[in-house]
Amino acid sequence: MAWNEPGKGQDPWGGKKNNAGGPPDLDEIWQKLRRRFGGSGSGGSGSGGGGLGGAAIGLIVAGIAVLWLLSGLFVIDPGERGVVLTFGSYSKTVGPGPHWHIPYPMQRVEKVDIEQVRSASDSAVMLTKDENIVDVRAQVQYRVEDASAYLFNVRNPDETVQETLKSAVREVVGTSRMNEVIQRGADEATLDEDIFQEAVQDDMDAMAADEEVVVEQPQPTGDAETVEQIREEQSSYPEIDERSRAMLPVNIREILQYNLDTYGTGLTITAVNVSYSQPPEAVQSAFEEAIKAREEQQRLENEARAYSRDVVNRAKGESEALINQAEGYRERVIQRAEGNASRFLQLLAEYEKAPQVTRKRLYLDTMESVMQSTSKVLVDSSGGNELLYLPIDQLIKQGARKGNMSGESGSGGSGSSSGSDSGSSRYQNDPLRSRSR
Repeated sequence: MAWNEPGKGQDPWGGKKNNAGGPPDLDEIWQKLRRRFGGSGSGGSGSGGGGLGGAAIGLIVAGIAVLWLLSGLFVIDPGERGVVLTFGSYSKTVGPGPHWHIPYPMQRVEKVDIEQVRSASDSAVMLTKDENIVDVRAQVQYRVEDASAYLFNVRNPDETVQETLKSAVREVVGTSRMNEVIQRGADEATLDEDIFQEAVQDDMDAMAADEEVVVEQPQPTGDAETVEQIREEQSSYPEIDERSRAMLPVNIREILQYNLDTYGTGLTITAVNVSYSQPPEAVQSAFEEAIKAREEQQRLENEARAYSRDVVNRAKGESEALINQAEGYRERVIQRAEGNASRFLQLLAEYEKAPQVTRKRLYLDTMESVMQSTSKVLVDSSGGNELLYLPIDQLIKQGARKGNMSGESGSGGSGSSSGSDSGSSRYQNDPLRSRSR
């Protein structure tokens, strides 16, 4: 046979093994190792050389064991956490500093940087509650809070943040009006509408309470525990209390953090920024015109309110002035009437004491008050029938001047004593009467 030809050295049952041109035998390798470490090279009785070779092998094995144990040493840097895995399962989490674990393959360590700030962004055109289209660009920054949850609860935490951010932005924008997304707060019309809707809802609730309307709640179907769990999750879901451009990042952050906690990602949101929220470029010009029109409307309304306040304040001032004048006139009339009544009572008392004298005095006072403002001419009848010249025109002018002067001096009203004093002064200034005297 070909493998049993003479001189070939390929007899499998032969005692002689000729391995020329092939790989070395195990016996040869063993003999070389023993010779290298001090052995005799024979399988006989070299006890001294054999003992030295066994000790060297033991030292090698011990060194390998020590190196294997030392490979379990590891150091966690500040800002990191080490997650120790035993046969691929979570064992514990260690903090910064030197640590040791059972070397591979029984245990291994995954290091997670918990101080690194990661980021994600989203930019898309979305539909608002009032069926308008807006272009929103949002960025979020986050870091790892729980290293074990970050490694094991979700397959790709960073991609989960990206998708959850898209969901949160669309939820907030989709439940808000356009002016609440692109403006710094809701305008007055929106507030008025909200107040109106709340008032209508309150009225409906009051009517339902008065009529004792019983609303039947739908009975849950399926597993009662599942239904109760869904209700608890819905009750704990964050509610958006205030909707405005300023509160847009806050609302997105609340919903985003809630969803990440629900998924158990072990991530914490540090900041949310909405860098851009405007209508699409195709309608940007029309929207700017609408904003200008709304600003003009606000300006005109402010001017109208200012004018209204000015007119109302002026009218209030005039009305208060008229009221004060009327009250002053009322007080003057009352005081004058009381004064006249007091003088009449005093005159009555004097009349009861001396009627004749009192009548004469009243007559003289009356004549004095009547004639003190008129021009008077006194004629002495004892001189005979002489022809007298009377300058009527000058007398009329003089009487008019005296009447004006007496009207100015007696406008506030005067008693009998003041009238007599003024009359006596006029008598002194009257040349005719002074001459007659």
